[in-house]
Amino acid sequence: MADRTDHGVAPESHPELLEWLTERAQNFEHWAEATSTPGTWDFSPQSLDVLEDLVRGQYDSDSARLAARRDAFLQGACWYIGEVLCRARGAVWKFEPFAVKGAELPSLFGEAEPSGVIDDPCVGAPGEDTEEAIYPMGAVDGLFSTEDELGNPIEQHLSDVLGDFDEDDDEDEEEEE
Repeated sequence: MADRTDHGVAPESHPELLEWLTERAQNFEHWAEATSTPGTWDFSPQSLDVLEDLVRGQYDSDSARLAARRDAFLQGACWYIGEVLCRARGAVWKFEPFAVKGAELPSLFGEAEPSGVIDDPCVGAPGEDTEEAIYPMGAVDGLFSTEDELGNPIEQHLSDVLGDFDEDDDEDEEEEE
């Protein structure tokens, strides 16, 4: 299991993010052992398929996943998804809290069911806005989505985030031309 100490985030950017990243990195081996598949976690894109199976096996609905969003397993899963993107695609971690209509900014992974807030970290290209970033918790949420915004049936996978990140890079390159 590789060690990663450079999270791609300046310490002054958001202390809560750095604390969360450090805690997840320090607890990674314990998290990996708790999955009963410790040899799987090599930060390769293929390992996301195993993680997806574990997430789908642990939660039977989005509401069950939502209730567990601060549990050690799901926190470790989100960190792992983000780290795969950081290592495979050169992404960096980011956390820019958002609250609707001047409400108090949320802390990292605040309330169990946030409404109108963004309180979880994301990964994205260095120097880019978080609007183009990928939210690992959102990727987990997507596993429980059965239709898109138009009502068409969909099936999402954790490995889709790798393609989503590549698409964001392609869009940036087209804008520069």
